Amino acid sequence: MEIEELKNIEITRLLNHLGYNPVSKNRANTQWMYHSPLREDRTPSFSVSTRKNLWNDLGAGIGGNVIDLAIQLNGNCTFHKAVTWLEEQYRLFSNSNDMEHPIKKHHVYINPQRPSASDIRDIRIVELTHKALLSYLMKRCIPLDIGMKYCKEIHYCAYGREYFGICFPNIVGGMEIRNAFFKGCHGEKSLSLIPISKEKHTESCCVFEGFMDFLSYQTLLRNSKDEITQPYPSDCIVLNSTSIVHKAIPFMEVYNHVYCYLDNDDAGLRAFSVIEKTLGEHTTLMSHLYNDYNDINDYLLGKKKRQDKE
Repeated sequence: MEIEELKNIEITRLLNHLGYNPVSKNRANTQWMYHSPLREDRTPSFSVSTRKNLWNDLGAGIGGNVIDLAIQLNGNCTFHKAVTWLEEQYRLFSNSNDMEHPIKKHHVYINPQRPSASDIRDIRIVELTHKALLSYLMKRCIPLDIGMKYCKEIHYCAYGREYFGICFPNIVGGMEIRNAFFKGCHGEKSLSLIPISKEKHTESCCVFEGFMDFLSYQTLLRNSKDEITQPYPSDCIVLNSTSIVHKAIPFMEVYNHVYCYLDNDDAGLRAFSVIEKTLGEHTTLMSHLYNDYNDINDYLLGKKKRQDKE
């Protein structure tokens, strides 16, 4: 999306998607008041002008357009990260009817910054059941039983506040953490290996950048084996970051063939180049099958949208 298009995203709709509902509105319906999504406040002090599509946090003394809000919601992140996140959120709520069925705000789970291992305390891992997290999976078109099969729910404290998210374990005891607002890792960053059988390897494996792509692939497999999926069972490797692709090479070498379902961007191409340099003809880049999309989850969302139109 162009920057001007992103600026036109309604702040009220974004807030609704994130679980924030207005506490009051003026008579003309042009000024909506919220509890601040950026900090704790007892009295609603976050104002949104529906006419100008601008926000103002009266208690913090900051405000601006929807991109400025995205920057603040993501811990005063870079402009590039903010617009990328905002475009993703728009894609999610534009594919849903969230204005009629808003997610209830149970408690804050925006992370103001990425916590280090020493910042995270009181970790509790439970089965994935929280409505807000399940709703997030549904907006990504991931069936709940698939999400609950491969993921857990993490609760933890950081900076004196409580947070929660979906967690996906890696092979060294670390875990990827994600919710609608935050994407990060606790512990050592490493790959995740999901075998079909614990006794032996399959003949081939499928490689993904992130666990949301892996979950999307499992969803496509269920739906009559989509055209981009393999026709036979395959183990799966989730890199969790293309920056550590070299760590995954020894795990790939035990397979006769490796199918790489990587993102359609420079990082995905660089990762494949590293894999191909070692495995040669034993690997195939699959991203051309979803060339119009950035990744498999984008492809899944697009397919669902096409099916709904039909």
